[in-house]
Amino acid sequence: MKHTCPVCGFKGLAEPPYDHEGNHSHEICPCCGFQFGFDDYEMQHEDDSYLEPSESIIAYRKNWLDEGCVIFSPECFPKHLQKANRVLRHHLIEQLKQINVHLPS
Repeated sequence: MKHTCPVCGFKGLAEPPYDHEGNHSHEICPCCGFQFGFDDYEMQHEDDSYLEPSESIIAYRKNWLDEGCVIFSPECFPKHLQKANRVLRHHLIEQLKQINVHLPS
């Protein structure tokens, strides 16, 4: 069973990103490159205070989208859903719907 990344919506994680107790898997999403247990605790505000894990997910997603949705491990992402190592827009829209995130028109 594949699991969904809460950052980008990619359904291809080998493990749940977090278990029922909130422990992280340390898995890296092959689509967006977010590492659970690392990136969710490493992002900082401009004043050098750390973001909460849920804020980190939102901030990481925004950065990933702003940078053009570059696929972290293109060899692990379906070839027909990518172009130039980026997620095709039509698929990105569907992928993000899985996590209730909608791109502006």
